[in-house]
Amino acid sequence: MTPHAVQCAGSIYSAKSWIWLVFSLYYFVPVYYMPFSTLAQVLLVGVYCVFVSLYLVAITLKPNQVWKPLLAIVLLALVITPYTPGSSTFFSYIGFLVGFTYRTKTWLLFTSLLVALIIAMHYQFNYPFPFFAFPALSGLATIGIVGYIEKLRMEARISQQKSHQEIEQLAVIAERERIARDLHDILGHTLSSIALKAELAEKLLAQEKHEQVKQHLSELHHIARNSLSLVRQTVSGYKHRGLSGEVMELCEKLRQNGFVVDLNGDIPQLTPRAETAIILALTELTTNVLRHSNGNHCQIEFRQSSDKILVSMRDNGAVKHLVPGNGLQGIQERLHALTGDLQSSIHRGCEFVISLPRNELQQQAS
Repeated sequence: MTPHAVQCAGSIYSAKSWIWLVFSLYYFVPVYYMPFSTLAQVLLVGVYCVFVSLYLVAITLKPNQVWKPLLAIVLLALVITPYTPGSSTFFSYIGFLVGFTYRTKTWLLFTSLLVALIIAMHYQFNYPFPFFAFPALSGLATIGIVGYIEKLRMEARISQQKSHQEIEQLAVIAERERIARDLHDILGHTLSSIALKAELAEKLLAQEKHEQVKQHLSELHHIARNSLSLVRQTVSGYKHRGLSGEVMELCEKLRQNGFVVDLNGDIPQLTPRAETAIILALTELTTNVLRHSNGNHCQIEFRQSSDKILVSMRDNGAVKHLVPGNGLQGIQERLHALTGDLQSSIHRGCEFVISLPRNELQQQAS
């Protein structure tokens, strides 16, 4: 049979269990009502010292090694019982070690065997029941239960600690994935804008339109600085300009690239996390419009139903089929984390609809 307990049980258990050795002094009570020779008294003290040593060793060992000092204490009780009924004290500590170390079935089996051993010793040495059998049986049972309960408490504590560690690890992984998605969305949008501006500046430079080239280079500088700020904000989890400011910025970028932009509806007050999700979703969708749309009109609309906040973005470009890439998948994952969703349609142009639960996000924001 294999001992069972958590690996760190020995060290935690040993830090406080030695205090209970004070009750082992009941071992010497028979000295006051039974005659003992000097040699017998020396033997009693020697056996007690060995018992204390074995117990202190047992509470520092790993669970799969406790059986060795435990067996030694049982044999010690067998050796000393013919000389004193005080050996009954040992069975309380044996009960604790068994209860603390072993699984339920093994604990009950060992306890049953020890009960049979105590009863056999009671009839063999013919001590009065209150002097040996009663304290040995009651100590074995009650202190054994205490040890078993202490083991269950410790296992629950260790399990809780492991659960907290696993939750922290999952949170770290989720945060890394969030940052990876956010940076992909931000950098995709930024690099797309930079590429468009650089390409336009290159064409204008070939036409020797230096003033317009300077203007586009200045805009490139502005885009780079804003993107750097946005990356820093994303990593730290804050959006200082808020949803309204970011939406206005996206509308302006669309207009700079030849789109007529309509912004409809009232922009709601949301939690920072919900704002971040919508900002990055609209940023990715804006990037897609700039890259792939052959239209010239874009509409962004905010509206609210009884239980949802809806944000739609549509353009009038002709689309035959839509293949979701990493950007759209990242939006979908981010919205799912907020119990939201992203729907798409190519019936009349290309339309995306972001939906988020209304009550929870607005209550938290307020």
